[in-house]
Amino acid sequence: MGLEKGRISTAQMVTLGAFTLIGDMALVYPSVMTAGSGQDAWIAGLISIPLGLVTIKLMVSVADIDADKNLVELSRMILGKWAGNAVAAFYLLFFLLAGSTYIREIEDFMCTQIYEGTPGGVIRFMAIFLLVYGLQKGLETLGRAAQIFLPFFVVFLILLFVLLFPDVRLERLYPIMNTPVPDMLHTVMFGVFYPFGELCVFFMVYPYARKQSTTGRDIFLTLTLSAVALNLILFLSLTVLGVYFSEHEFYAAYILAQRINVGNFLQRIEALMATTWIISTYFKTALYYYAFVLGTAEFFKMKSYQPLIFPVAFLLYGLSYLIAEDIIFYVKEIPAFWVDWDFTYGFVLPLLLLIVHSLRKRKSPSS
Repeated sequence: MGLEKGRISTAQMVTLGAFTLIGDMALVYPSVMTAGSGQDAWIAGLISIPLGLVTIKLMVSVADIDADKNLVELSRMILGKWAGNAVAAFYLLFFLLAGSTYIREIEDFMCTQIYEGTPGGVIRFMAIFLLVYGLQKGLETLGRAAQIFLPFFVVFLILLFVLLFPDVRLERLYPIMNTPVPDMLHTVMFGVFYPFGELCVFFMVYPYARKQSTTGRDIFLTLTLSAVALNLILFLSLTVLGVYFSEHEFYAAYILAQRINVGNFLQRIEALMATTWIISTYFKTALYYYAFVLGTAEFFKMKSYQPLIFPVAFLLYGLSYLIAEDIIFYVKEIPAFWVDWDFTYGFVLPLLLLIVHSLRKRKSPSS
């Protein structure tokens, strides 16, 4: 716990949680869900919310085993030195790969939708520069910045929902329940572990939040509202764009914003949607970057994680280039396997830690 001197409030932690849950999902969630269950994707999304909250309950239960220890310390305490280090290293690999992927998503989105003639390396450098600046200021500064940007984020989303409401066509949802059960279950799995499973990064943040009696309630209320917002974006995509475009447009939410036209006056406000997505994805990427450098410093028992920030920045720059050949690769190839990673890190390993801790706790009084 000594590596991080700063502390964030519960409000700042849940704000970061909202940004992490929505994050890059704000743009890619409709295409991922619709690809599996077509016009029934909204049903799968609704089913995924309570199941996702169960996953969050599992992760919070593991974190509460010792609320002052981060993931690396918890793993060693519960599983022992060797097995604990193996689990910790497995998580650190995920934090690194995920952070690289989110940077690449920012690069590809900006280069294909906004700055079409700009080299990807320039966008990547700018993103990493801002991430380095944020990490150097520390977790407490990231938490405060998240609170500052939250109102803008909420206003942008509300504008998207309100201005697109006249274009909603419910007939685009028919026929209902026409998806085979296996496909529906597979889509529900995406809806649960794609957004919720990636909150495993908060194993590295939770110990440094000042807990209150209402912390648990605030966590679940915020994540529920965030999940509802995410599924509202999916609903709008299905009812405004239709099933075909929701599935084949990778940035469906951005295309939605382009459809806004009020009296031929209020239009072309997709830059607001892009701003919303970049804000949320920035904080999500910053947390994964932070989790990796903090966890690595804890893993090797360093006195501070600050010396790792610059070297890891170079690692992220190169890895974000190598992570995929182009946007088509991670649209078609990565999601099918990424959900298994989220399932492993967000459910399987936390469940393992909780079971082992329970078994050791039962044996300790008798011994």
